[in-house]
Amino acid sequence: MNYTIETMKDLLMELLPSDMKMQTSVNGVNLIRRETPYEAVPLVYKPEIILMAQGTKNVYLGDKIYTYDKNNYFVVTVPLPVICEAIIKPGEPLLGIVIEIDPKIIGEIITDMNTAPLNRDQISNSLFRAEMSEEIIDAAVRLLKAIKTKDDTEILGPLYVKEIIFKVLRGEHGEFLKELAYNNRNLYQISRVINIINENFSDPLEMQTLAKEAGMSVSAFNNNFRAVTSTSPLQYIKNIRLHRAKELIQIEGEKAYSAASRVGYESSSQFSREYKRLFGITPARDKLDVTATV
Repeated sequence: MNYTIETMKDLLMELLPSDMKMQTSVNGVNLIRRETPYEAVPLVYKPEIILMAQGTKNVYLGDKIYTYDKNNYFVVTVPLPVICEAIIKPGEPLLGIVIEIDPKIIGEIITDMNTAPLNRDQISNSLFRAEMSEEIIDAAVRLLKAIKTKDDTEILGPLYVKEIIFKVLRGEHGEFLKELAYNNRNLYQISRVINIINENFSDPLEMQTLAKEAGMSVSAFNNNFRAVTSTSPLQYIKNIRLHRAKELIQIEGEKAYSAASRVGYESSSQFSREYKRLFGITPARDKLDVTATV
């Protein structure tokens, strides 16, 4: 049976009766419903596949714009700070499925596919959009039905997730995920350093040390890092620290000076200036808006 995007939308509306982000019982799968639009807010995308049933998102990275909606799914291969806006019509909430990318699952699928490595070191893109296929819609609907049924979730849910990832790997830009797994040494090394940054962002991070972790000279590391993230390593670290500080202030109720210290800032005044420059508001006046992270 071939399902449609309308079936996907109806199931999401049923599973999400109000404006919310729901973590499902299927590992790494979240469901999203958002009622109101927002313009040009800084966000950090994790490695994930996003399937939309309704609404439109524009993602700005450097001088590029990526638009995804019910006709195009969106894939991010490494954690990326971006600028994002949501276009939502009254009475037509944004609805979507977010699937976290597990490199282990990708490796298993690639092994089963018996795909030969491309053996190239040229870095490709770290995010892309591609046309939503009937096969992906079909697997997404079966995933939502399994979540709704609950009894089927534990067994069938992971199978449908794996099927969706398989379809993405077989899609028009699936080689980017394959490169992340083993084909592109430079992309793999930069991705590994990005993970190190995200795990240790509050520590002093020297460019020479990070370049050594990537097995590159400092200049090569900077060039390859910018090719993946459209920003310099120093700016990336700053953005990650500021986004983490925002979470501490909004969700954990930290004071600005305490949040600054916890994310690695020695100067509270510098932290406040850079926070306002990125988010358009001082940390002391920032308010909770967790739905804007969808």
